[in-house]
Amino acid sequence: MLSYSERLKAAAGSFAIVAWLALGTAPAAATGTVEIVQSDGHSNKYAGVQIKIIHSALYITSEDGKGTIVITRAACSYQGDLLVCLAHHGVLVQSGATKTLDMHHGTLYVNSTDAPAQLVMSTTKVPPHGILLSFTTDRGTYVSLRGRIDKVVK
Repeated sequence: MLSYSERLKAAAGSFAIVAWLALGTAPAAATGTVEIVQSDGHSNKYAGVQIKIIHSALYITSEDGKGTIVITRAACSYQGDLLVCLAHHGVLVQSGATKTLDMHHGTLYVNSTDAPAQLVMSTTKVPPHGILLSFTTDRGTYVSLRGRIDKVVK
């Protein structure tokens, strides 16, 4: 019998496969917006980010290509039409260096339908073929993403 952590790791590997199946018909040429709020209240907003799922990882790249957040592990399941994933591990790739994100907790929502999908117990809706991601680091930095997936590669 697999331990809880082994089951989470196995579920994380299925993230890209499930997302690829869910988004196989999503329109191309989509973009997103990322907002990063530091624990001191300073915030930055990045529009026009590229959102890709490549070989079991979610890549979020700034419009200028200078920074990429990579979410490498997530455990996923469905809530109605929404794919819901708990993000466990990620890195920031910037200026040729890779820095591990000390993720405290994070959640990813993917809507592969042609209609907005309501989050459970929330007023928030995920747009058609849309994606929402939010996570907090141990240092108190909050990161949120809203957009559409540009590319999926198995």
